[in-house]
Amino acid sequence: LCLSSLGIANIILQQPAAALNYLEESLKASQFSGDLYLQGISFAYLAEAYYSLNDRDRTIYAGCLGMYLLEQIGAIEWRQPAGLIAILQGQIGQETFQIKLADSRGKIIAVIGVDGYDYIPKLLEKYQKSLN
Repeated sequence: LCLSSLGIANIILQQPAAALNYLEESLKASQFSGDLYLQGISFAYLAEAYYSLNDRDRTIYAGCLGMYLLEQIGAIEWRQPAGLIAILQGQIGQETFQIKLADSRGKIIAVIGVDGYDYIPKLLEKYQKSLN
């Protein structure tokens, strides 16, 4: 929790590079302990850091995992990474987004399985519909 908080503080202070180490360590600790909420939050803020550093591939990877994990446990915070992914999707276009998501398929499946990966587009659609 402390590592996550330090990472989030660095995001708020607009120091995404400094946030990465704290958030990556927070993710490792939360995975070790099995804390899905903290894993989701860590992925969500990693996506924010990667987005600030213009690393689209890692933004998609971390954002989709954060969105999925948080939504699966019923945490309203799933909308934060979903919004970020929707913005990025709008910036790079649907086709490029799908290619980049497919490029991350193996890494995403390693965390949430094939069913989780297949649910990501439906979850993004659910987010888009909730805005209307």
